[in-house]
Amino acid sequence: MKIEKHFEVARSRQTVWEALGDVRLVAECLPGAAIVEDLGENRHKGRFSIKLGPLAASFDGEVAIDRKPEDWTGIVSGKGADARSASRASGSMTYRLAEDGPDSTRVEVVSEINLAGALAQFGKAGVIQEVANRITAEFVRNFEAKLAGPHAGNSAAAAATPGGAPAAAPPSLNAGALLWSIVKERILGLWRRLTGHRSG
Repeated sequence: MKIEKHFEVARSRQTVWEALGDVRLVAECLPGAAIVEDLGENRHKGRFSIKLGPLAASFDGEVAIDRKPEDWTGIVSGKGADARSASRASGSMTYRLAEDGPDSTRVEVVSEINLAGALAQFGKAGVIQEVANRITAEFVRNFEAKLAGPHAGNSAAAAATPGGAPAAAPPSLNAGALLWSIVKERILGLWRRLTGHRSG
């Protein structure tokens, strides 16, 4: 499954680049994600928790990051598995930063995601693109808030070292709530079109 997205951040390209280099800051902005341990050489143990109705999964795996400053691009790849649901996930995300102005940056993202097991049916849903839109919007809000906050860029200072105390479990991404909100909006949109047509 391939997902292409882009969004704008009201910060300079250098500021956005440095922030995206802080893997813990990025994880804090992404619903359901957490970095558990730094393995060195741009590799990390990570966790991604998701809830879809009665099904809850927590993917534990490894994330690798390859950044190319000369091209303002980065590639994040990883894989993980959830023992309870026997689900597996793997994929990669490539991002590129384009300068829209002195204080505006366009972030272009291409993700390749592969799901297997109980959660694979979620990946086949027709609304997966809209779920990705919601997750992206929430990430952008959190990311900009982090950049504007008094401790921006300091999350790495609080990172647990290898062998240290494990990170607290992140709140699960409630995909079921996202799907329900999308369904409600579609129903309301259809109702508005029908009532508008009749009144006209």
